[in-house]
Amino acid sequence: MMIEDEGRTPQRVVGLVIHLLREIREQRLDVEEMDLLSEDLIVQGYTESEIDAAFSWVVDRIGEADPAEVLYTASAASGSYRVLHPAERAVMSTEAYGQLLEMRSLAIIGMEDLEKIIDRAMTLGGPLGSDEIMMIAHAYMFEEGGRGAANAYNLTTPPRTVH
Repeated sequence: MMIEDEGRTPQRVVGLVIHLLREIREQRLDVEEMDLLSEDLIVQGYTESEIDAAFSWVVDRIGEADPAEVLYTASAASGSYRVLHPAERAVMSTEAYGQLLEMRSLAIIGMEDLEKIIDRAMTLGGPLGSDEIMMIAHAYMFEEGGRGAANAYNLTTPPRTVH
């Protein structure tokens, strides 16, 4: 079973958020210049819905703060890494866990989110790859239950179940 939203997939939105924050962290992209990037992303195959969701999340997350400071503080705070239990390693690929660590270093998820995502992966069983982990992360970033209802991002159209 896969949840499909009109014109937007959770994995692509999370991947785009990762890309944007990586570019900002490496100082190759300024938050004020993100709109200029839209056309390039559309050419690369992203939908306007995906771009809007990712841009909104990044801008809301950084807010009025200096992006370099936000990302530097997040990287410094994530100086230690959680070691997976053998049972957790059995349900999650190395690439998927690497995605989680990168999301943690970019301040996309916090330690509590990381634990919840790992717990959810354990509940689903495995093996889970990067796409599945990014779908779980999307739920904590954008949907009800992720980062509290006040900060949740709800989809504008109800998702459809595709079998």
